[in-house]
Amino acid sequence: MKDMLEGLKVLDLGNNVAGPLAAAMLADYGADVIHVEKPILGDDARAYPPKVDGVSLAYCWLNRGKKSVVLDMKDPAAIDIIKKIAADVDVVVESSRPGVMARLGLDYQAIKQVKPDIVYCSVSAFGQTGPYAKKAGYDVIAQAFSGFMNLTGYPDGPPMKSNVAIGDIVGAINAFGSIMAALYYRQMTGIGQNIDVSLARGLLFANTPFDRLNIGVSEKRTGNHDPALNPYGVYEGSNGQSVVIAAISANLWEKLCKIMGREDMIDDPRFCENSLRAKNRHEVIPVIEDWLKKFEKIEDAIALLDKAGVPNIKVYSHDDIAKDPHALECGWLVEAPVQNGITSIDKYLTRNVAATFSETPGTIKKAAALGEDNYEVLTKYGLTREQIDELQAKWSNK
Repeated sequence: MKDMLEGLKVLDLGNNVAGPLAAAMLADYGADVIHVEKPILGDDARAYPPKVDGVSLAYCWLNRGKKSVVLDMKDPAAIDIIKKIAADVDVVVESSRPGVMARLGLDYQAIKQVKPDIVYCSVSAFGQTGPYAKKAGYDVIAQAFSGFMNLTGYPDGPPMKSNVAIGDIVGAINAFGSIMAALYYRQMTGIGQNIDVSLARGLLFANTPFDRLNIGVSEKRTGNHDPALNPYGVYEGSNGQSVVIAAISANLWEKLCKIMGREDMIDDPRFCENSLRAKNRHEVIPVIEDWLKKFEKIEDAIALLDKAGVPNIKVYSHDDIAKDPHALECGWLVEAPVQNGITSIDKYLTRNVAATFSETPGTIKKAAALGEDNYEVLTKYGLTREQIDELQAKWSNK
């Protein structure tokens, strides 16, 4: 059984999260990915927690399945090597600030000269053009620009960032999907192209309440409850336990009322329609939470909701997810091999590939130690082992 992307060659010039993660997703399905890292420190993600034996597990996941090659892109000799590699690959992924690749002579136009049908994907905070193109940016910058942050939190509190790098993850998924679309187009036409992926644009694309501007509504922070749907939010039970309940249709509202023993609320003119419940949500929320607080364990309330078919889920912690039978049985979590350099464990629990395929499932593979594949890769492009050693020594002594 072959991997879906077997034979696809990718050059990853990215750093940090979004660009490398997109390339890692290609590696999951069989692409041969060469990751170029800077001397001594490597990709910035190598410094990210959590670490085991001094090695970043974040790096292991973001750069799984790749070959690591150390090249100093400030050196013209390294630029020449990168162009030789680029001439031999199908896809280039980079995530430098706009303008950097052009200054190095590694932008789309330069790579197109050595590989006319290249699919070249640039991932940045604000994209390659426009007033903010050269503005420095990370995930949190995208969250702020896109409106996500302003919508997150409570009405009487400040905007709140997501503790998940949602801009980076959405950006990586956008880059992966865009690369695959461009490869399909190239297969049909023989024509490669330049792809411009922006973290901020990705989150703006995901900002579903934005369209309410068209009816004169500028959405505000509403905490854990939706301003237009109700019940549709996070409800607190006893002992710090919480559950999400979504009972927005008339049928589901009726079921919820019956479970709570509040049949009087079913046809109450304040609550009989979703829009009315949303308007009067500050009266609905305490009723639901008072009912939940009758249960010592939130699972007992969940069992009643499940039996009645009311959509709900406990608010999971990482510990809950790691033990969850659904996540485990469906293979959403996997024991993946650690990179060389970690000696105290052989595997670590992590997230599996993003989707399930019946014939070619994809695999989370081992990440490479910094420069682990220097000889294997660079000798293919004309360098001797002695020349590789000389370059590595020169770059390490800068």
